[in-house]
Amino acid sequence: MHVSGIIRRAIEIGERKGWITFDELNAICAGSTVAPEDIERVMQALSDAEIRLEED
Repeated sequence: MHVSGIIRRAIEIGERKGWITFDELNAICAGSTVAPEDIERVMQALSDAEIRLEED
C-alpha cells in the first residue's frame, strides 16, 4: 500500500476511537516498504488529525 493509503486507513481507524495502536498501524503497513520519511508523514498526519498513537 502506498503511504497515502496507509495514512487514509490509519486516520479512518483513529477517528472512530481517537487513537490507533502500534499493532493496528503495523497491520496497515504489513507487506509495504515504508521509508523513514514516510513514517514521519504518517506520524504528522495522525498528529494533525489529533489521533494518538498508543501502546497495545
